[in-house]
Amino acid sequence: MKWITARRRHPLAGYVVVIIALAFLGVGYALVAPTPDQAAADTVAASSEQGEVDIANGKQIYTQSCMSCHGEDGKGRTQEETGDAAAWGPSLEGVGAAAVDFYVSTGRMPSTDPNVQMPRRPQVYSDEEIADLAAYVESAFGGGPGIPYNVPGEAPQRSDFDSEADYEAALAEYEKNYEAYVGGGDTEAGMRLYMTNCAHCHSWSGAGGALTDGRWAPALSQASPREIYEAMVVGPGAMPVFNDATLSPEDKQALISFVKNLQAEPNAGGPFSLDRVGQVAEGFIGWTIGLSLIVACAIWITAKQRAHD
Repeated sequence: MKWITARRRHPLAGYVVVIIALAFLGVGYALVAPTPDQAAADTVAASSEQGEVDIANGKQIYTQSCMSCHGEDGKGRTQEETGDAAAWGPSLEGVGAAAVDFYVSTGRMPSTDPNVQMPRRPQVYSDEEIADLAAYVESAFGGGPGIPYNVPGEAPQRSDFDSEADYEAALAEYEKNYEAYVGGGDTEAGMRLYMTNCAHCHSWSGAGGALTDGRWAPALSQASPREIYEAMVVGPGAMPVFNDATLSPEDKQALISFVKNLQAEPNAGGPFSLDRVGQVAEGFIGWTIGLSLIVACAIWITAKQRAHD
């Protein structure tokens, strides 16, 4: 204590306190800011554009993993009904197959806590099981937007195929569809649409950003064309719905083309690379560093003046 008392009247003590306060402010913001890490029909079969789906299997998956929160009738359940703050869910009436495919294929469902916005995670079910579940929800609780099978989803994985030949054939088909869809959009028009409709939440770089009430707009770095399309027609979370009256299918394709180009852009690098985190975070870091330099210059100038006096 004597050491602190002896030095608190030092001419530089005030500047040191300011620098320490700025450091605590920056660290505190980093700790409390929300991040994606916080921040978890009885018909035997029906046909879809993707192939055969087993609605009975979809009903079984729903019963095992979804019914406890969304209810047997799909009308949802409140916390009062379940008696558990972490076991409730919204209604699924009229949500459609695209909503199920989006939430389950991105790993956001099944959720461990509906009160918390779920980050992107590895999907729990296979693509076939997700198609079965989506078909059951659509048939049992009413239809909304369907799964856009003409928009390519995730690339096929080698582990999903028994032979190398089957995998190569599936990969070739995927790449053909991918180039036909993504390559056909007007990237410049997509950029204008993105800056007008998306950048204020997902940031100019697609890195995402914080919203109100502890929510965040997720990064788009891993989103497939189908997931982007589904998000536009479903409007997950705080995102508005962009139906065909708002953005035409051609506009959606142009926007997806721009996002895929955005994903492919390399980080500019540099000695203090910020990995394209966006203007707000970059501005905050620049402001903090700039203010620290100003404080340091003020210390140096006043020290020189005292020495001169």
